[in-house]
Amino acid sequence: MNPQEPTGKRTTPTWTVIRRKLGQTDLDYVIGIVKALFDFSKDNRTFLASRLFPDTDWSALLEKYRKQVRDAVFPDPPRQIRLGDARKAISAYRKATSDLAGTAELMLVFVESGTDCGRTYGVDYESFYTSLESMLDDLLEMLCDERNCRLLDRLRERVRRLEESAGDIGWGYSDYVSERLAESGLLDDESEVPDDAAVAGTEPDG
Repeated sequence: MNPQEPTGKRTTPTWTVIRRKLGQTDLDYVIGIVKALFDFSKDNRTFLASRLFPDTDWSALLEKYRKQVRDAVFPDPPRQIRLGDARKAISAYRKATSDLAGTAELMLVFVESGTDCGRTYGVDYESFYTSLESMLDDLLEMLCDERNCRLLDRLRERVRRLEESAGDIGWGYSDYVSERLAESGLLDDESEVPDDAAVAGTEPDG
């Protein structure tokens, strides 16, 4: 065997190995690596900005993702519905920005758009509504967190309208929406939120 040939398959280093290596590396070289990551993709630039500048205004980026979610779940004119693409967009936004309010907005857009799609086009397969129900559950869980009271105050009326929008959509969807909203208790308390209450721009601790 050629002594210069590898004796086994090379594997991707774990984070533990990479962290140890970075600790032994010159700072300027580490900054160069970060610069290369910054130049590699827009997603990387967004991620770095969110971590280094948590007060960044994400409104323009949020609007871009909102359109992606809407177009994927409620295509107009009608074409193939792409729920998976919409979910990936929401996940990508959340991971890149850690913007809790924006993530909740996209989740609500997903459910709203899906409800509109089901009512408008008469979508007739159960998995579509199961996906909407799953996203609604995730959204309600987020809004039920007492730390997100300001966020709930902002979205309360739109969440309330979901029940009306679901109307008499089949596959048990309208009943599910009504039951989950009732069980959550989120719409029962309409007390005003103090002016100094703020929506967290990052993921809650814990």
